[in-house]
Amino acid sequence: MGRVKLKIKKLENPNGRQATYAKRKHGIMKKANELSILCDVEIVLLMFSPTNKPSLCIGKRSSLEEIIEKFAQLTPQERAK
Repeated sequence: MGRVKLKIKKLENPNGRQATYAKRKHGIMKKANELSILCDVEIVLLMFSPTNKPSLCIGKRSSLEEIIEKFAQLTPQERAK
């Protein structure tokens, strides 16, 4: 038996939105780290909570400065790939 497809929409309750963000933030950061390790890619994940608090996840191989510098050197066409 399959799962029911949920409609994705903005949560109207600010407290519920913050609680959902807090629960899911850890999971998405874990997935980003797994992707970085499994696929041997550099990764930066920047998220802002509903209260505008930033969270930053950087892969284990590089620093934020190295990744941003590498990205800045790409042409707009290469970035769009």
